Amino acid sequence: MKRHTPPNGGILTADKERPSLKSMAQISPIPLTLLACALFFGLAHTASAVVVVKRPDLSVAVLQPVPTLRANAMSQVQVRVSNTVKVANAPINITFTLPTNVTAPLKFSRDADHWVCTTSGQIVSCAYDLPLYAGRVSNLRIPVTPVASSLGTTPSPFIASVAAAATETNLLNNGPVAMIPAVPVAALALTGIVDPTGTYSLPVLSPMKIPKYALPLPNPTAPFFKHIPNTVSVPGTDSYTLDIRQVKAQILPPGFPATDVFAYGDPARPDTFTYPAHTIVARSTDVAVNASGLGKPIKVQYLNTLTATGHIVPVDHSIHGTDAGEPDIRSVGHLHGAKIINENSDGYSEAWHSPNGQNGIPMTVPSVPYNPNPFDYTNNQEGTMLWYHDHTLGMTRLNVYAGLAGLYMIRDDNEMAMIANNQLPSGPHEVPLVLQDRMFHTDGSLAYPDVDVIGTGVTPSTVPEFFGDVMVVNGAAWPYLQVEPRKYRFRILNGSNARFYTLGLKAGAAGVPIPFQLIGSDGGFLNAPTTATTLTVAPAERYDIIVDFSALKGKNITLTNSAGTPFGGAGAAAPTIGLHDQLMQFKVNLPLSAAPVATIPTTLRAPIAPLVQTDPLAAPHQVLLGETVDQFNRILPILGTPSAGFLSWMDPVTEHPLNNTVETWEIFNNSVDAHPVHLHDGDFQVIERQPFNAVLGAKGELTNITYPAPATPALVIEKGWKDTVIAYPSLTSNPLAVAGDIVNGEVTRVRMKFEGFGQFVWHCHITEHEDHDMMRPMSVLQ
Repeated sequence: MKRHTPPNGGILTADKERPSLKSMAQISPIPLTLLACALFFGLAHTASAVVVVKRPDLSVAVLQPVPTLRANAMSQVQVRVSNTVKVANAPINITFTLPTNVTAPLKFSRDADHWVCTTSGQIVSCAYDLPLYAGRVSNLRIPVTPVASSLGTTPSPFIASVAAAATETNLLNNGPVAMIPAVPVAALALTGIVDPTGTYSLPVLSPMKIPKYALPLPNPTAPFFKHIPNTVSVPGTDSYTLDIRQVKAQILPPGFPATDVFAYGDPARPDTFTYPAHTIVARSTDVAVNASGLGKPIKVQYLNTLTATGHIVPVDHSIHGTDAGEPDIRSVGHLHGAKIINENSDGYSEAWHSPNGQNGIPMTVPSVPYNPNPFDYTNNQEGTMLWYHDHTLGMTRLNVYAGLAGLYMIRDDNEMAMIANNQLPSGPHEVPLVLQDRMFHTDGSLAYPDVDVIGTGVTPSTVPEFFGDVMVVNGAAWPYLQVEPRKYRFRILNGSNARFYTLGLKAGAAGVPIPFQLIGSDGGFLNAPTTATTLTVAPAERYDIIVDFSALKGKNITLTNSAGTPFGGAGAAAPTIGLHDQLMQFKVNLPLSAAPVATIPTTLRAPIAPLVQTDPLAAPHQVLLGETVDQFNRILPILGTPSAGFLSWMDPVTEHPLNNTVETWEIFNNSVDAHPVHLHDGDFQVIERQPFNAVLGAKGELTNITYPAPATPALVIEKGWKDTVIAYPSLTSNPLAVAGDIVNGEVTRVRMKFEGFGQFVWHCHITEHEDHDMMRPMSVLQ
């Protein structure tokens, strides 16, 4: 007879759950022929069936650590949970006891975030949020790290127990189950390589020896990875407190050491000190997209009680912001992409604070003093993904590289309505991707250039750009993400210091390109989705994309990169095969869940109205991106104006837009690189780009500017709101030009509405450029 599977996962068959005709005849006085007739005409349906009660039966097993336990290196202990007979409903809970001298992360997830674990002392508590059906097995890999003092010893047992499921009666297999490691803790021996460029004083790990796709991708929008607001202290406002601590992060895969990082976190919740930082989620207060009235402003109190004796990456004390006796440990937070904000809450680079009580030293006139109070974030803008990061003068590249960055999600009514109407993937099907590159020493510590490479006498010395050989996504080196055969929404942030990414999706060994849909940029949704196969993302840019894995079941999809370094110039080096050309992998190996598959709308928002210059007769404001050398003959990327030439941070302010007005800016790039230009105090619209020729002056100024070719309009993906734009160079730029030479470049035109008044900045977001010396103050007047 036909087999039927009830929703509860039990197996019901007519021949097993009801007595057979033969057995019924043996116990009934009714003749077999009459009984058969009664059944045939349905009379037996009135009889009561014999019900066999089935219950779940969970069992737990613990496997040997892989790889073999080594002091200060991560291994993984697999805990296998299986079930027989009937479904065990979620949550399924495991308690895992660590031996003495073995540690585990304070919080981690596995199996596409379905297993979530927290560690307290030697106890790891894990919960699985899916039902475990009959005959199914779930494998949880727990990251464990023996400390150095356990070298040569066999740890006491790893012990695991699975809690009884509802109605479970047989608890014999639930544990505790003990597993003694087969091999004593060994010494970690990693071979380093001497950097061929000579920029590192100590050997670095060979990136080619780091396994790819061995770590699961953390999800910064998972519920357990979000900061919890204080909604009581200031009615109508969500409040947060963020301190800084030095913690260990498992960026490298099993078999490699953990890495010391600086991390933002809530001092009341130690497990929130992570790299990247936990995510803050807000609702928009913009009246145009807040009809529900759910929008609230946010207050963030930034602390810095970091007790580190020194920075974890080398500090160059010869550049502005670090050359006046400033402490190496100092910070000021900046919410990148905040559209309407007060100058005291914007994170002005001079307004830093140090754990020793020292505050920022005003250098510019005017300046913004250190603000000891909570920063006010109005959230008066459309829904989008921002990010908060350190913005300290002369230290941004080091503090962000050390780990001080996190995501800030603003939701609005328009986005939430599309989610509610199943027009956007959401929940576990919405995943941010924070793209970064790093280098490591053999002890797992972060490596950053620290050698005077041109004989200037400055050690450690800053470098023009930093390009790491280890690709890191959401804090994990070359991770993987298990996905279902459905649409996913990926929120992309380029959080690298200097590396641009030209992203693509390739299926299988043949590398078949996979198209995707672009739905948003820095400041929110585009008017409509647009289909692409590649996407270039500059440092600090954000993009919002949809990838459909529906037809890719069972395949591995690689997120690739084809951008050269330095990006935009004629001499850019192509990414190294096996290193920079791949970032992570999507494994389409999860069963399709019951959640409906999203249908992306053809229209995403009310059309964006073009900005109109407030004074139609005003000439565009012209600024300059150039390159010279500093007093030590090092490359010095620098800003200025075409009329005045190169200007430093300390030179008088030349940008004086009026509050609540729209200006057109022309960004002339006379350097050999592309620069991601970021303007604070509002969003802008990219208009066009155009090549130019000019005569070079003695101070970098440009005269006799001409335009040999017509302008080209902004790219389709730039038609939304932006706060960072790529200013491209000419492919024939002459880096050796001298005064009187004819030079060429490209001008990028944007139209910007300046929302607030006060002292702000504009700068290149290659953080090495920003620190030395490609940032200028900007006074927005009332």
